[in-house]
Amino acid sequence: MLRPYSLSFVVPLTLVVLLVASGCSSEPDSLAARSESGEPLELVLYGDSLLTFPEPNRGAIDAYIEMLEEDFGVHVNVQLPGMGPCCSPPVIAEYLTSEQAESELEGADVVIVESPLSGLAYWVATVAGIEGLDPADCGGDDNQQCLRDSLAEYKDGVTEIFSLLTEAVDPSETLIRAVDGYALMVEHQFAADTLQVTNPYWQEAQEFFAATAAEYGIPTASMFTEFNGPDGTDDPQDRGLIATDKVHPSEAGALIIAELIHDLGYDFAN
Repeated sequence: MLRPYSLSFVVPLTLVVLLVASGCSSEPDSLAARSESGEPLELVLYGDSLLTFPEPNRGAIDAYIEMLEEDFGVHVNVQLPGMGPCCSPPVIAEYLTSEQAESELEGADVVIVESPLSGLAYWVATVAGIEGLDPADCGGDDNQQCLRDSLAEYKDGVTEIFSLLTEAVDPSETLIRAVDGYALMVEHQFAADTLQVTNPYWQEAQEFFAATAAEYGIPTASMFTEFNGPDGTDDPQDRGLIATDKVHPSEAGALIIAELIHDLGYDFAN
């Protein structure tokens, strides 16, 4: 059974919901048409602290909001209500069934959903034996059973997230954007010589996330490719994209993430 542990060097990831004042529209083809009213836009974010670190500046998401405001000339009023510890796909999926989520999404103009990978990250750390963790605890003859179980749980949760989200908001009427996650602890895995074991699981998780989003016409901004390279073996620390905590993006990394989301454009799904 998987256990939701947090390592001391991994800042607890938090389910974040950003709410902003809403504007109304009648089925435009892009967010540009909706913004013509001059009313503020509403943005809702489901994900973890990779998009919002460092608070209170809210990193990548605030940079993206600045881009929205510049592109459309409308204000984005941000609220950051307190939420419990997160984040795994099953947690977000369960939250999406709540009345609070229904209320948040009711007037959303923009929804961003991030691939949350804290569960898989713990077992990656276990396989690498980081901070005294025992690789044997992963289970299986190859000490990889925990990775297989975590990946299966992740896929089930991601499938449910996009199903519930697109039931709550229509991708042809609300701008929905997905953001995958970059691999953590690359430096530690190089040192432990385990990257070749764990990287395929991380890659498969990101590929599944993007493919599931695409089924609903939702494009994905790939932090994984940008931060870890096309084969997933680059250490983003080498490019200064990771902060001193070795988990969250640096200011430069946060700006790149915002640009990746921005580059997806503003057209709704067909």
